[in-house]
Amino acid sequence: MGAVIALREHPRDAWEDALIAAGGPVAGSLGAGAVAIAAHATDSQLLYALADFGFLINLFNLLPIGSMDGGRWVGALSKYVGLVGTGLGGYIAYTGLVHNPLFYLIWLAGGYETFQRFTNPAHLPPNSYKITNMQRAALTAGYFGLVVVLLAAMDANHRRQKSPEALI
Repeated sequence: MGAVIALREHPRDAWEDALIAAGGPVAGSLGAGAVAIAAHATDSQLLYALADFGFLINLFNLLPIGSMDGGRWVGALSKYVGLVGTGLGGYIAYTGLVHNPLFYLIWLAGGYETFQRFTNPAHLPPNSYKITNMQRAALTAGYFGLVVVLLAAMDANHRRQKSPEALI
């Protein structure tokens, strides 16, 4: 359901921080994928629902907001990514796509984190944004690749799920 990573020391650079952040969503997506494979093999509606929940939680975690994994992952690319994430969170809040008060707290904390990136450079990991173009390309491709895979997996699940009326 989630975890907090406590490090003995700060990551050496933004690349290392992004790799640590990518570990959670990648592992969670693999776990949800295993459940989805079992759902497709057994046509279990419960397993479809569990896999869908796993995919959705990982997509939520990939939002580029503050200290969420997505924010740390693509936040290594530029401090301006935080502005995009905070704006996306504001859009989600404004449209009411998410009604959970915990989301609003995460969004506000992410906004504060973004503010800190602009006003308090000492708050950033050492050597922030000093990554090679190859590392930048790998982070970008990995992030968007995982988002696309999760959306495609959810779509594949929805095609096989049956409505409650059909089950009755």
